[in-house]
Amino acid sequence: MRAEGITSAERGAFGLDVADRRSRRSPLSIRELYATIPIATAMDLQIGRFELGWGKTDGYSPADAFLPRDASDPLGDEKLPLWGARVQGQRGALRYELYDCAVTTPWRLPVMTGRYSPVSWAGIFLQDAHDAAPKRGFGAVRLQYTWGQWDFGLWGRAGVRPAPLIEAETDTGEGTEEGSEPLVTHRRFANESGAGLEVSRIVGSWVVRGEATALHSRDRDLRDALIWALGAERPVRDGSFIVTVMGNARATPINKAFLFDRALLPGFILAFNQSEGWGSWKIAWVGSFQPAGGVLKAEATYEASDTFSLTAGTDLPHGARSSPLGALSGARRIRTSMRWSW
Repeated sequence: MRAEGITSAERGAFGLDVADRRSRRSPLSIRELYATIPIATAMDLQIGRFELGWGKTDGYSPADAFLPRDASDPLGDEKLPLWGARVQGQRGALRYELYDCAVTTPWRLPVMTGRYSPVSWAGIFLQDAHDAAPKRGFGAVRLQYTWGQWDFGLWGRAGVRPAPLIEAETDTGEGTEEGSEPLVTHRRFANESGAGLEVSRIVGSWVVRGEATALHSRDRDLRDALIWALGAERPVRDGSFIVTVMGNARATPINKAFLFDRALLPGFILAFNQSEGWGSWKIAWVGSFQPAGGVLKAEATYEASDTFSLTAGTDLPHGARSSPLGALSGARRIRTSMRWSW
C-alpha cells in the first residue's frame, strides 16, 4: 500500500481508491495485492492487482502506451497497477503471457483548471467535467523468444483504451474570475485493438532496443496509428545513459495533445542516472519535435537510512507554447520531498 501527503493540486479527497478510478490522486492506494498459483509445470496463474509492463524501450514504449498512467503530475508521471488475471509460462526459449483486465483503470489526467490551464497564456481557462469511466477492461497476449543475443516479442490486445479522448465545449455560464468563458473538458473512452513487435540485442557495451505497434479504432477522433520507438542504453560508472526516440507514422484526426499518450510524438528522451555512496541523482531531458518543446528534469536523493530519504529536484519546461510540454512553461518549479518507506 501507499499512504502519502502531498501539497500540490493533484491531491484528491481523503479516502481509499481501490481501483484508482478517481480523477484526482488519492492519499491512500493499494499498489500490489495478488496471489500467484502454480497450475502446471512452468505455468503460473496470477490474480489480483499488479503492474503490467511489456515495453523494451525506456521512457516511452509503444507496448506500454495503452497501459494506464498517473499523469496528474505532467512532469513526473508513473504507471498505475491494474486489477486482473495473468497466465505466464515457458517452453524452452519460448515464453508466453495471457492477461485479462477485469476493470478499466483510466489515465489520471493533469490538473487543467484556472492557472493550471496549458492555454491560460491565451486567455483560455479550462474546467474539468467529472465523467464516469467505463468498467469493462481489455485482454492481451504476448509471446517472447530468445535466440542467441537476440530477444524477440510479439503481442496483441483489444478492448477499452485507458487513455481517454478529450473533448471541450464552451461554458455558457457566468465565466471565470479571469473574465473569460471557460472550456469544459470531457473525457471519452474508445475501443482500440493493436499488435506489436519488440526486438533487443546487446551490441558491444550498448543494449539496443526497438518496438513497432499498429493500432486500430473505429472512433472518429482516434482512428489508426503506427507508433515506433528506438532506444539504446549503456552502463556508465554506477549508473547508465539512455537515449530514446519515438514517433507516429500516421497523422491524428484531432490535435494530438487531446490524446495524451501520443502528445509527445515525435519526440526524444535523454537520461543519465548515477548511484553514489550517499544516495542517487539523475538528469533527464524529454522533448517533442513538432512543435519543439520539452522539459529538463534534475533530481538528487539522499538516503539518510534504510527507511528514510530526502529528495530535491527541479522541472524546467521550455519551448513553443503550442507544444505539449512548452505549454506548461508556467509550471517551472523546485520540489522537495521526505519519504519513509517500510
